[in-house]
Amino acid sequence: RTVIWMWMQRAAAILFLPVLTALLVEYFTREDDVRMMEVRTNPGMIATVVLPDNSVVHLNSMSTLRYPSSFRGEEERKVELQGEAFFDVQKNSKQQFIVSTSQEAQVKVYGTRFNVEAYCEDPDITVTLVEGKVGFDYSLKEETKELKLTKEEKVVYNSSSGQIELF
Repeated sequence: RTVIWMWMQRAAAILFLPVLTALLVEYFTREDDVRMMEVRTNPGMIATVVLPDNSVVHLNSMSTLRYPSSFRGEEERKVELQGEAFFDVQKNSKQQFIVSTSQEAQVKVYGTRFNVEAYCEDPDITVTLVEGKVGFDYSLKEETKELKLTKEEKVVYNSSSGQIELF
């Protein structure tokens, strides 16, 4: 018994350092898993969401916002909106902020405050800029166009007819 116990102690001592090293390497080099988060509001309910980059989104009734749990390692900060939300976006010159809608339109943000209304059942998408600059990308006859908005401008785009109005 004592001989077996001595051999087990020696084997444990020999294996201790390689196992410890492997565990430490795994712990410190592990990349965080980025998960998609989703916030939904019921009828009559509103919600405020703070995104991983400290941008603030006020989600209106019957709306859904999808965003990644982290923007680290990404070239852009991309979120998906169905419904209506007011965005107060933190400036970041290295990562552009993009709001995608289900009607294949996007709002490219340059650090600003704006409102997007894009309900699934409504073909109209409305973007109202309060402060800063945004670019509104939309499809027109299989061609993507961008319209730049400046302070206090509003654009209404009908995704079914392709008609766009700037106020």
